[in-house]
Amino acid sequence: MDTQETVVYTYNLQAGFAPLQFSVLVEPEADQPNHYTLSLSMKAGHVERALCAPVTLRLSIDPRQLDFSVFIFPPRTSLPAGCLYNLRVWLQTAGIDHRVFSDNDLWVGRDPDFRSVGDASFAVLRNATQDMLIYQGMVGRAHVSFIIRWKLVEVGLYSLSLEYEAGGAGRTLFGDCYMRLECEPQIVTFLIYVIPVTSTPAGASHRLRFWLRTPFVSQSPASSTNSQSESYIYQRIWKSDDFKIGANLNFEALGPKLVMGVRDPDSPRIERDLPCLDPSRRRSSRTPTNAIGSSSRNSMFHIR
Repeated sequence: MDTQETVVYTYNLQAGFAPLQFSVLVEPEADQPNHYTLSLSMKAGHVERALCAPVTLRLSIDPRQLDFSVFIFPPRTSLPAGCLYNLRVWLQTAGIDHRVFSDNDLWVGRDPDFRSVGDASFAVLRNATQDMLIYQGMVGRAHVSFIIRWKLVEVGLYSLSLEYEAGGAGRTLFGDCYMRLECEPQIVTFLIYVIPVTSTPAGASHRLRFWLRTPFVSQSPASSTNSQSESYIYQRIWKSDDFKIGANLNFEALGPKLVMGVRDPDSPRIERDLPCLDPSRRRSSRTPTNAIGSSSRNSMFHIR
């Protein structure tokens, strides 16, 4: 098999009412004879993204004659209902089954009922440009902006990132989530919501969920009604169970043993050439890095 060739195995299935397509890519390792890297992607709606980490196998059989079992099953109840699946991919060789890929946290569905998620606070789209969307919402008592950025990597391939800003400060929550789109990025919208978690002080901890949605388009030419044009495929891209932010938090609630620091009257001060305790962060040693990997075969990866 030519080292420039990739064998693609495609499997279709239904997750509830959401049609999914899984692709297993088999690529030879240039420097290791009979070794092949297997990677997995899922296409839902207009979006294809990578799932699981690539796996390298040694094969003494023709990589163009492989047989896989690709299936999903619901592990338990979920909120919203009917969206959570276990994913399994097994390779069958001469009567032997090898499990290759496994994901117990695959969230995807068509028109889930997000109203069933109790205590959820949903962010609202406030501004959109060609390559950026800004959603605003309440996280506890804090007004928070969630900023989504698209970056074109190559034709049809985009990098997605999410950051937040509140009160003049913020940070990146994730970056370089690669996706292949069969539509313009403007067709893709998002659902962002938070759920409060019991914490001390109150209002300091939250669960954050980030979903992507694209219009559902039926493959049947006979079914193109208005109701279907308002149907969407949702897939959860990223989550945090430990999103820490709040407004006017009462740290005294931690109890009488709390010892609060007092700012030195001479701070802040400006230092030049201050020795850094972390040598890897020295300004002189910082070098630009390409956030996009040099290998195109792993140009999409999964964040969850």
